Amino acid sequence: MRNQSRLQFRSIFRVKVSNPKTNALIGYVGDVSETGLKVLSDKAFVQGERLPLRLRMRVKEDEVLQFDLDVSCKWTGSNPKTGYFEAGFILEQPSAEFTLMVEKMRVQRGETENGDYSPA
Repeated sequence: MRNQSRLQFRSIFRVKVSNPKTNALIGYVGDVSETGLKVLSDKAFVQGERLPLRLRMRVKEDEVLQFDLDVSCKWTGSNPKTGYFEAGFILEQPSAEFTLMVEKMRVQRGETENGDYSPA
């Protein structure tokens, strides 16, 4: 059971996922919570695999947020509607940058941690 609600992206191209060693694009983030994320990719991941990921997100016209994560793949599958492979990852090590990004997104959307919307 999830402890945090997921924040889904309207555009999957908002947060790019790449290999931090080669900078090669792996895919895009489909949703996030404070402890993990879903990645959409053209290639399948291996359940149980532990790997480093680099996330890049344009915050403003001239500002890009980028940080590295150490994650483990908890589940994999394919989505016939989108044609993407999907994989759920959990953070292996806490990441202050990642947590801050998710918290800022919750505030921007007016959403609390449990998925409720706070009054405006």
